[in-house]
Amino acid sequence: MPLFPVLRRASVAAILFLGASAAQASVAFHVTVTTERVNKPGVKTSLPARDTQESDVVLGAQSLSVRDGKSLSVLDFATRRRHLIDMAASTYDTYSLFDVAGFRRFEMEHRKGMAGALKAGGLQAHVTPPVYEEQSLSVPAARRRGALVPQVLDGAVLWSLDEQPLLRLGIAGSPVSGAEATAFAQYLRYTWGGHPLVLKMLAGGKRIPADFTLHYQEVGGKVMRHFRINRLVMDAPATYSLAAYRPRPLAADASPLERVLAQAARLPPLGPQAHPALRAEAERLFAAEKPFEAFLSMLEDHFSTGALVEKLSPQQQLAMQECEPIHDLTRGLLAKDQAGIAAALVTVQELRKQMGLDQPVLALFEGNLRAKLGQWPEATALYLQVLQVKPHMAAVYQDLGDALLAQFDAPNAWRSWDAGRAMAPSLRQFRKVNDLERSLLNDYPAFFAGGAALPLTDQPSTSRPASKTNTVGSTNLP
Repeated sequence: MPLFPVLRRASVAAILFLGASAAQASVAFHVTVTTERVNKPGVKTSLPARDTQESDVVLGAQSLSVRDGKSLSVLDFATRRRHLIDMAASTYDTYSLFDVAGFRRFEMEHRKGMAGALKAGGLQAHVTPPVYEEQSLSVPAARRRGALVPQVLDGAVLWSLDEQPLLRLGIAGSPVSGAEATAFAQYLRYTWGGHPLVLKMLAGGKRIPADFTLHYQEVGGKVMRHFRINRLVMDAPATYSLAAYRPRPLAADASPLERVLAQAARLPPLGPQAHPALRAEAERLFAAEKPFEAFLSMLEDHFSTGALVEKLSPQQQLAMQECEPIHDLTRGLLAKDQAGIAAALVTVQELRKQMGLDQPVLALFEGNLRAKLGQWPEATALYLQVLQVKPHMAAVYQDLGDALLAQFDAPNAWRSWDAGRAMAPSLRQFRKVNDLERSLLNDYPAFFAGGAALPLTDQPSTSRPASKTNTVGSTNLP
């Protein structure tokens, strides 16, 4: 199946509603994709043996768009965003471009793991050859030394790798610039896939082929996709604008996840008064001789504003050192083995009963422990519970994003991470996703080609690490 929403026919003229600019021209064309499936004997599937999809594509200098009837997908490489536009409703959704490459990497590792399990179970015949996993996802499964091998046919060339056919390339085509050929390969990468070596060859060919076929192999059988390109227009306008559309409003039956992420996108950052107010609450709790509650309040402050837990009076430090629940909590959260984590979960659950199930920091910590145990849906529910009442607890968006990615929801994972980073970019928790994006840029540069470089810079950390010997006042709890 395609890697973008289903695409059907629309006129090239209609797609150019996006705008016009004499300074930025592009290539536009219509494409018909016919998919044929040859299933293995005994395989039952609802997928048709043959189906056809049509779409119109505009390849710009820093963006590309694919239109399907009243739906339009725009990839903006300059801002590393992708917009899914519902033209009938005049609405759009915006996602990070990173979520595509991030999901492909995650899915490739998942498929390699599944292949290993099948081999271990003596089911080698059911393992998809690695070249076809690479063809489907457009990311390498491992470092490769082999090269594509051509076989000249009548009016075409068949390109294979590891004796597996990948591309039947027709001779006819239209000459284009190197940048336009790269954009054409980018269109395939994001919509239908294509082996990295195949896409590299197409990008370097300086032409848009009139017809070609991509070969795939799946668990159920073989798949061939035949592409026919026509109505090609050179020097078409390529700019776009979202001004005529509005963000898609929440449906009445929207899920808690959708409500939390939509709300987060609209929230302004906390003002300078947030930290003093939260710290004043901690001081009040210290004065009331409630050091554990004060500790939780300071952690909420840190997870929301990035402020350090510091400037404690000697009396406050002594009160925290003598507070057994603080030590129980920190020791449990530092557990590494499964038995220790399970015991820590019981400890946190008991503390939640004592403090109230709506205590946000303890709910967050229970979510983190459940995540360590692989209980992703339960962890997700706890993170959403926290964010529904404390939408400015920026650090929780990092944990929520991790849980969503573990459940193969990369688009919403990045939405969550982006929301948290916009609120409190200095939090050390976001270093992990910043590093992930750097690695995606480094490992899969072709996914981001065509846009201006956007530096990924970390803010100075505002966190102090915990240790097994000194946990009091730490803001680096798991």
